[in-house]
This record gives sequence, C-alpha cells and structure tokens, in this order.
Amino acid sequence: MFTSDDFVAIAAIDNESVLEACLCLSPDIASGRLPLVTIKGAVSMSSAYNCGLDRTDARICLFVHQDVYLPRGWLDRAVDCLNRLTDVHPDWMVAGPYGVRPDGVHVGRVWDVTMGTELGTPGFAPAAVDSFDELLLILRRREGFRFDEALPHFHLYGTDLVQTARDMGGGSWAIELPVVHNNRPIASLGGGYLKAYRYARHKWRDRLPIQTTICALSRSPVPLWRARWRRRHTSERPDTLGADAVQVARTAGYEQA
Repeated sequence: MFTSDDFVAIAAIDNESVLEACLCLSPDIASGRLPLVTIKGAVSMSSAYNCGLDRTDARICLFVHQDVYLPRGWLDRAVDCLNRLTDVHPDWMVAGPYGVRPDGVHVGRVWDVTMGTELGTPGFAPAAVDSFDELLLILRRREGFRFDEALPHFHLYGTDLVQTARDMGGGSWAIELPVVHNNRPIASLGGGYLKAYRYARHKWRDRLPIQTTICALSRSPVPLWRARWRRRHTSERPDTLGADAVQVARTAGYEQA
C-alpha cells in the first residue's frame, strides 16, 4: 500500500514565474506535504527527469510540468486511486490523468486553459494506454526503469516511457486524477519535435503505429503532415500564463473555495 510519504514531484524548469504562479500554488506542494524537486538547464526532458530520479528514492515519482496545478486534496486522491489501481493491476508502472488508448481514443480528465474546456469525462474507469499527455506522468519506481537520454529534446518521452514499461512487463494506465493544465502549446512540430518523432519512430518501428496525443507514430508521414497543418496558425508560446489556475480549478469543481 502507498501512503503520501511515498510521493515526490519532479519538474524541469525554464520559467520561474510560471512555476511560482502555477505548480507551486498547488496546496500539497505549497504546504510541503508533497516535496518538489526542480531541475534547471537540462538539454532534454529525459536527462532532466533522470536527474530527478537520482535525487530521490521515493517509490512514486510525479513528473509534472511547471504549468500544471494540482487541486486541493489531489495527493490524497492520488494515494487512494493508485492503491485501487494496484489492487486490480498490480503490474502497473506508469499512470497519468490523460492518455491515448491503442485504438486512438483519448481518455482522461484535465482542464485545458488554452481550449477553455475540460478534456475527457468524469467517472471513467482506468484505461490502458499507448501514450500520455506529458503534463503529468506518475512513475512507479523499479530497478532499471528510467527515461531514455538518447531521445532528443523535450517531446515524446511519455510515449517512450510507456513502451519501455511494456518491455519490462508493466502496464500504463490513465486514471481519474483531474488537474488544471495552464498550458502554452508549441507552435511548430518541426525542430525539436521532429527530431524526437524520428528517433521514437525508429526505436519502436516494430510496434508502429503508436498513438499519441498529437499524432500517431507511423511509418507513413501523413499523420505528422496533418498534425503540422492543423497547427499552421498556432502562435508562439507566451511567457505568461493564460489564467488563474486556482480559480479555474474552483470553477471546474476540482476543489472547494
């Protein structure tokens, strides 16, 4: 059985203002009940998160973006939810609040500030997924279970982690732990994203297609072309947040005033 003492949050930071205005306002983190390890200046998300793993021996590591807000009571809900998941699926290795099933269906519950709406639906049962939205990954510590530092840049590390868990005989599950994502979407799927996409596509070529929240990893270039076309009018990421995450969480019913 897990308790709250088994948890630590790990975040890669490139904007202190965003961190302080969002993740650090999460009541469990602000109170010190959920320890927070921050990594700065990383060359990739995989290297940042492995550094975080090396700085803690916690059984449950929450790899969380700096623009995520964990509503009041979130840690207690996580303890309960993961204990119930362990009872039913004792081999789980990764979990998260939003993912994509092998059939391409998205499942989870997250408030997306940019879209101004809740993604997913309340009351869903844990669902096996091929990948996660990387806003929050819950890793169950196991010997040798780490991020691949050869994966370049800051994308698709969640998809890669799910596939690594599968190689190790573990499952990956979307579970109902709603959070607010005060997100600032990337404008381009070229550059770093394209490098990560090509690396992951080659690494997992025997399993393609693999569904992700943006587009499928596929031998065909068409899914990526379509995803890039859909983002052709997306603006560059702002340096500030789009909303008051605490107020959003209250409005969404994720916490009480």
